Amino acid sequence: MTTYLLANFGGPRTSREIFSFLQALLTDRDVTGGGVPSLLHKPLFSFIAKCRTRRVAQQYAYLGGGSPIFQDTELLARNLSQELQASVIPFHRYLPETHKNTLAALQESEGDIVGVPLFPHYTFAVTGSIIRFFLQHLPEKPLAWITHFGVHPQFISCMQGHIQDCLQAHRITAEDCFFLFSVHGLPMRHIRLGDPYAQQCQASFEALLGEKEGTLAFQSKFGIGAWLGPSTQEVCRSLSTKKRYIVIVPFGFVSDHIETLYEIDHLYVPMLLQRGYKVVRVPAVNASASWVSSLAAIVKSSPQETFLEPFVMP
Repeated sequence: MTTYLLANFGGPRTSREIFSFLQALLTDRDVTGGGVPSLLHKPLFSFIAKCRTRRVAQQYAYLGGGSPIFQDTELLARNLSQELQASVIPFHRYLPETHKNTLAALQESEGDIVGVPLFPHYTFAVTGSIIRFFLQHLPEKPLAWITHFGVHPQFISCMQGHIQDCLQAHRITAEDCFFLFSVHGLPMRHIRLGDPYAQQCQASFEALLGEKEGTLAFQSKFGIGAWLGPSTQEVCRSLSTKKRYIVIVPFGFVSDHIETLYEIDHLYVPMLLQRGYKVVRVPAVNASASWVSSLAAIVKSSPQETFLEPFVMP
C-alpha cells in the first residue's frame, strides 16, 4: 500500500519554538546559501536567527504566539487520509522538534512512499530542500515526489471556487474588483540558475486570472540582493485602479500563517485602506473540504518524479 508524505513549511507552535524554527530555516543552505562559505554558514545564520527572534516573536504575538500552520497541516493529513483511504504522514520542514517522529513513521511504513509538498510551484529553496532532507535522512527509503501542481485543473478549479465563495460572502462581484495575486518572492540568482518557480507562478496566475483585472506580485523578501518583482508592498503603494475593491489572493500559500495573517493583514491591507480602497483578503484553502477532495484528485493524477542526488544551492 502507498504511504503519502504531506510536507509543509512548518511554523512555531508556541513562542518557545520561534528561535529553533528560525535557526532551522536560516541555516538551510537551499534557502540562504548565497555564497557564504560552508564553515561560516551555520554559525553566521544561527546568530542572525537569534537576532531576529525578538522581532519575529512580536509578529507572532498577533497570531496568539505561534503559527496555525502546524495544526492545519495535521488536520489536512487526517482528512486526506480518510479521502484516499491510505496512510498520510505530515512533515513540518522547519519544525525540527517533529522530525524524529516523522522519520520513525516512514521507517515503519511498507510499500511505496509518495511525497506531496504543499507548494503549488516548485523552487529549489522549498520543495527542493524538502526532497534533499529525505535523501539525506532516509536514503534507504526512496520516495517518489509530486513536485508541483500550480496549473493542475483540480487546483485551478478549487482556487477559482474558493475565490468566488469569498466574493459571495462579501456580497461583491468580480466586475467590481482588482485582483492582487501574491506569492512568496525568490532571489533572482535562483532564477538565473534555472529555478522554474517564476515561470510556474506566472502560468498559475494566468490560469486563475482569466478575464478578471489583476496583477501578480511577490512578497516576503528578506536579505540583500535582487528578488523577483514587483513586490506586493510596491504594488500596494503604487496601484491605481478605478475598481472599488482590491482582492488579495495569496494563491501560493495553501495554509494561513505569518505571511498571510501578519504580513498581508497587518502590513499590506492597511496600506490599501489608507489609499481609499476597500480590501478583501481571500483566506488560504487550509483544510477545507473542497481542498481535501481536490488535493486527493491531484495526488491520484499527477506525475511523480524521483531524485538520486540532492540539489544544494551554491
